[in-house]
Amino acid sequence: MVQRKCSTISGWQAAVWAVGLVVAGATIAEPSRAQTGFQIVWVVIGEASSVSEKGLAHAGRQLFMASDLVSKSLANVKVEQVDVTPVIHQLAVGERLCLASLDIRTLGPGKTPVTEAPLSISVRQDHKQQLGLNRTKRNICVTPTAAGEYPLRLTSMLPARDGTMRGAQMYIRVSAPDSEKPAAAADVP
Repeated sequence: MVQRKCSTISGWQAAVWAVGLVVAGATIAEPSRAQTGFQIVWVVIGEASSVSEKGLAHAGRQLFMASDLVSKSLANVKVEQVDVTPVIHQLAVGERLCLASLDIRTLGPGKTPVTEAPLSISVRQDHKQQLGLNRTKRNICVTPTAAGEYPLRLTSMLPARDGTMRGAQMYIRVSAPDSEKPAAAADVP
């Protein structure tokens, strides 16, 4: 009799264990599925400098050499704030925006302007194709091929006093051409 009760309990325990393993497996699988899902990746597409003494910003490929960054670091240049104006650019599909036309300003300790501060320019990897990038040594231009909102990051290559890298984000809002826009209620006869 005792033997029979143990085998019945063992069968019941086996069923509980099986259900527990299924639940545990589903619980363990869920976080790993979330980790392998969509992930935003930012890629550097070039460099920019904040406005110079003449009031001009620059953008392009490889504007700065390592020696430029070292000399600014040795001079103890710190960038506490990066500003870009305007923050939102409105374009239509096919219109062009060149980044050297932006008003890019950097400020150091005490809100003093830092001229020609080196910055990196990044875009989202999944937006790179739609932006229609054209990069030269002298400028970086975008000619978007699809409607949407495309963020662009400018990050200082010089640290702030606390050792962090400061930056700014701007947005390129691209509207569809008039022929692709849905008709408004007033446009319908």
